[in-house]
Order: sequence, then structure tokens, then C-alpha cells
Amino acid sequence: MNLETKIPPPAICFICALLMYISAQVSALAGILPRFPILLSVVLMVFGTALGVLGVWAFRRVRTTVSPFTPEQTEHFVSDGVYRFSRNPMYAGMGCWLVAWAGYLAHQLPWLFLAAFVAYMTRFQIMPEERVLAQKFGAEYESYCRRVRRWL
Repeated sequence: MNLETKIPPPAICFICALLMYISAQVSALAGILPRFPILLSVVLMVFGTALGVLGVWAFRRVRTTVSPFTPEQTEHFVSDGVYRFSRNPMYAGMGCWLVAWAGYLAHQLPWLFLAAFVAYMTRFQIMPEERVLAQKFGAEYESYCRRVRRWL
């Protein structure tokens, strides 16, 4: 089964967050780490939310699709605003939430699910989107990829 662009990214984030919580509860298997200060977790969540909202807003502003299922329907190439700093601010925002959550849970195992989120999103969501964007926007997109990081 081909998983490329099939599962909504927020669902992947939720599943990872749930698995992080479950793994932290299995304390016999998880090494305890210092807990992130609550303020740090809140700041990371606010930052992640801002990345996501600004990413969606930039797409809406030029009236292009935000659907993760149909990257081929993209009509405009967005490289301004938050997209000057990240090629995938919506996904990076979800990653910030998971960093905040893992730090709050204060165990080693939840961090594995953050790595799994990044790996899954890169392989099954971002890379397929990048292929479509490279075909549609050519040299302009390739130049953008050389200037701007995939995540942050």
C-alpha cells in the first residue's frame, strides 16, 4: 500500500502524541528525564501554532490549496512570509507541539515518536509534495529549496 499523501498530517501528529503518552506511562521501559518547564512547553506550543496558522494564511492569501491529499492542485508557489524560513511551516508547527509534549512527559521513549513523526512526514508527505512542486514550478522551486530549509 502506498502511504504517500494518504493520511492527514494532523492525524499523524495526534497518533504520535498518543503513542508518546502511552510510552511515557510505561516507566519501567522509559528512562526519566528532567521535565521541561511548563512555560517552555507553552512557548513551543504557541510558536508551533503560529507557524501552522501563518502557513495556512499564506496559502489562503494566494488562494491555493492547503489539502495535503492533492499537492497536484497547487496553483501558486508560496515563498514569502513564514515560507522564507521553512518550506513546511505547518508540519514544523506540529513538530514543535510534539517537542513540547515530549519535554513535558519527561521520559526518553516519547522522543522516538518525534523522530518517527519527522521521518514519516518527510518520506510520505513532504517528498511527494516536493516532487509535484518541482515539476510545476521548475527552477524557481529548486532555487527556493537551496535557500530555505525543509523543516526549520
